[in-house]
Formats: sequence, C-alpha cells, structure tokens
Amino acid sequence: MNSTYFQPLTIALLLIIIEYTGVLFAIVADLWSGIRKARAAGIPRTSRALRRTVDKIARYFNTLLALTILDGMIIAGVIYLRAIGIASLPIVPGFSLLGAIALTIIEIKSICEKSEEKGDLSQATKTIKELLESPSLKTIIKQLQNDSN
Repeated sequence: MNSTYFQPLTIALLLIIIEYTGVLFAIVADLWSGIRKARAAGIPRTSRALRRTVDKIARYFNTLLALTILDGMIIAGVIYLRAIGIASLPIVPGFSLLGAIALTIIEIKSICEKSEEKGDLSQATKTIKELLESPSLKTIIKQLQNDSN
C-alpha cells in the first residue's frame, strides 16, 4: 500500500479507537451514576443490574462493530477511487462516529434521568408481589373458585 494512504488510515483507526473508548467511558459513567443513585436511595445493588450493563456493552459494541465494518467498506472504496484518480474523497469513519455519538447521548440521558422514575417499576413490582402473597387475596380467590363451581 502506498504511504500516502498510511497516514489517513492511521488517523481513521485512531478516531475509531477514540470512539469505542468514549462509548465505553459513557457506559462506565452511567454505571457509576446508577450505583451512586441506588446507594443514596438505599436500593440494593444486584448482580442482575451488573449483567444488564454487560449486556448493554455487548449490544453497543456489536452495533459499533457493524458500523465500523460499513466504514471499512466505504474507506476501501475511497482508497480505490483515489488510486485510479477518479476522486479524492476524505477517509473518515463517519458511520462509526455518528453511532458513537448517538450511543453516548443515550448514556448521558440515562445519567441525567431521575432515579425516582427508574424506581417506579421496581416499587410497582414489589406491591404486586405483596398483593399476590396476601392471605386475604388467597381467600378471595378460593371464594371465587367455590362460587364458580
């Protein structure tokens, strides 16, 4: 490969590394924020929540990898067009950049959300569980079953 392509490709690779690292830092910041909010609210931290974070990392990086592959194909086409003298388009991993920006914005939004809003579902689940385990509900269900027979 011609050395005129080496510098732009190196810069594109560095951009991709920065993008992936930035998304990872945003996920870690969201995790740290979530742990702090849970600790302040007295909500126990569970391995389930940590597994969700690991799953999020996998999903985000799968998305970024697909975008990077798309960028790689586009960059290969640009290099070919440059080599035959048709066009001198810039070598930029644009789709990876846009994807990384979008994922980072999602994480920033998650960090800024109020923890009370996230806790509503948890509280509703606890209430439903308590209701289903209530002896009076079991009595009512038995009475309804007896009445239907």
